Amino acid sequence: MLLLCEGYAAGPHASKSGSGSNFLCLHEHPQWKTYFAGDQLSGAIYGVEYELHQSISVFAQSNNGGNPLHDNPAPCVACYVGGRSTILMVPARTQCPDGWTTEYAGYLVSGYTGHKRSSYICWDEAPEVAVGPTGQNQALIYPVEVECGSLPCSVFRHGRELTCAVCSK
Repeated sequence: MLLLCEGYAAGPHASKSGSGSNFLCLHEHPQWKTYFAGDQLSGAIYGVEYELHQSISVFAQSNNGGNPLHDNPAPCVACYVGGRSTILMVPARTQCPDGWTTEYAGYLVSGYTGHKRSSYICWDEAPEVAVGPTGQNQALIYPVEVECGSLPCSVFRHGRELTCAVCSK
């Protein structure tokens, strides 16, 4: 596996309209081209911060020295796995299908249901914390819980956090 990008998770503001709806991994050393330093109409992107209360968090703290994740900025990486041309995120699973390689497993996260829409992404089960200011409350991630109804309650237990696995082949 080859590390392509290490940086900061970023995405839409939790309570503002417009801009993108998905989360991205911004390189820790950005490259710039021409830019306008004044006010102009534009989209916006914000650093992602954990909005997880440790007393109820499903995430392990082992990669963070046992420290709380709540209100801390979130790092990210993008990797290349040679010889495998397909990457698949499988929600509601902790293992990949037969013949696939598990790159990592964790929990499905997104924005809070009362905030603006964001993408669902698979977040490692033992997250790390990035260096940066805390408690900014801009782009926020939360574990995704099941709302059964159209999803059968006998299979998808209401209120449970969904797992996920990132698989390659």
